[in-house]
Amino acid sequence: MPKLVDHEKRRNEIARATWVVVQRLGTERFRLRDIADEVGFTTGVLTHYFNDKGSLIRYAFNLAYQSLSDQILRSNKLSNSGLERFRNALVALVPDKKNPESAAFVSMCFGIRNLSDPMLTADYKKKRSQYSRLLKSYICEALNNKEIRMSQTTDDTLNLSFAVLDGVCIASLLNPSGYSRTRGIRIIETMIEQLTYEDDRVSIVNTTAS
Repeated sequence: MPKLVDHEKRRNEIARATWVVVQRLGTERFRLRDIADEVGFTTGVLTHYFNDKGSLIRYAFNLAYQSLSDQILRSNKLSNSGLERFRNALVALVPDKKNPESAAFVSMCFGIRNLSDPMLTADYKKKRSQYSRLLKSYICEALNNKEIRMSQTTDDTLNLSFAVLDGVCIASLLNPSGYSRTRGIRIIETMIEQLTYEDDRVSIVNTTAS
């Protein structure tokens, strides 16, 4: 009898191999052959599941985002603190060698900005918007709980967090040996400290430390 194939599992295998190759070669330079070599399939198997390089990147990108989103929701499930949830959502995107989804997602985010694929650009904007709304909900929760100073507007806090997060991610990708995940997290937590009431800063850092 012919061997039964779990097609979704195989697509995800190919997507995860794409994460590895994208981190090594970037979104523009890799070929389908590079993915096939990484995952141990022929290019014929890849083209059975994905019509072209663009459709493969889109699938890999969306899978990475969904994996990270699920991770954020899991880590925040037991927390009642909007500030802690905000912190966890930011930290999840700091590239981590032990968590290929984070490094792959961030790598593809910055690579996609330089590509001329309108469908991929649309996916990127959609996921960025979803993540932005998630962060904003945590900021509003922290404001309502009086965990951050009311002088900070939601949009200002959101823009500041993206500026810091993007900077941390770029530095981590360009210089992974000199810019560790621990260092990136420390910078994010320093930014968060500046949003809090001075008397609460020590306790908040202690409760959110990973």
